[in-house]
Amino acid sequence: MNDFEIEPTRAQSDREKFLRPEWLERLRLKIARNKALELVYRLVVLAIGSVILLAGVAMLVFPGPGWAAIVLGLLILATEFRWAEILLEPLQRLINKLASRAKDPQARGENIVFVLVAVIAIALALWWYLARYGVTLEPLPFIN
Repeated sequence: MNDFEIEPTRAQSDREKFLRPEWLERLRLKIARNKALELVYRLVVLAIGSVILLAGVAMLVFPGPGWAAIVLGLLILATEFRWAEILLEPLQRLINKLASRAKDPQARGENIVFVLVAVIAIALALWWYLARYGVTLEPLPFIN
């Protein structure tokens, strides 16, 4: 190991084992050696990922967690298809940017101020509403 390589910590290696158990890696390698099984496996991944992806697109119009399903479908497809990985790269960059911002002490302070201002604004709006209309199950006067 040279000076530039970082040895993985125990937590990192445990996480990798959890995400990709050895038995799953061995099974995937066995499937990859057989052309027919490889084709079937890729078609199953394509079918499952596409169904979840299309359900997510439908949930953008209908009730449901549309964006979460779209990301999940792309994650499933990215296990086998490079084009899905490419579609996920902007999301990965955004997540990395948000994670680095969360670790930055100055940005964290700005986030705390933003949250405090938002909580105060919501509390004032709620106070105004309760002072004006009170607690009631009656419909609001401006709603017919």
